[in-house]
Amino acid sequence: MARAIHVERTLPNILARITSLAVELVPSCHYSGVLLVFEKEVVTAMASSTLVVETNHLQGQLKEGPCFDAAWEETSYRVVDMRTDKRWPHFIPGARQLGIGSMIGYQLYAEQDGIAALDLYSTQPYGFTTLCEQYGRILASHAAVALNCSSTEQIAELAR
Repeated sequence: MARAIHVERTLPNILARITSLAVELVPSCHYSGVLLVFEKEVVTAMASSTLVVETNHLQGQLKEGPCFDAAWEETSYRVVDMRTDKRWPHFIPGARQLGIGSMIGYQLYAEQDGIAALDLYSTQPYGFTTLCEQYGRILASHAAVALNCSSTEQIAELAR
């Protein structure tokens, strides 16, 4: 997996490979993306689907959600079932309407300005097990390394 990721040479290509590997390798992961908070705006730096873009936009509008909070709080969040989770009362109903059953957000530690999160989405409630969460954490580690090895200008380019 590390070779498959780091054979890519540009930040967009590395993040594209990470998001595609998430869908390929993490059981029940139907969509994946990278949420970037840059200059107080939430943008999708990479997405495997327009659903990811819509979900990130919703989190940015509401200033809440698992990936939004993971980016800010130096942690990860797993939503086991969108039908019963109460942590994000404004985001959850919108996510359910978009067809998301469960999701995980991982903070991508970055030394540069701006913060980011790797997002994994399943259309099924209870889609992600603890093992799935561990696989995602490995991918998030590679994404964080890629961001930290990139210049501020490269990261800002993702936000455009």
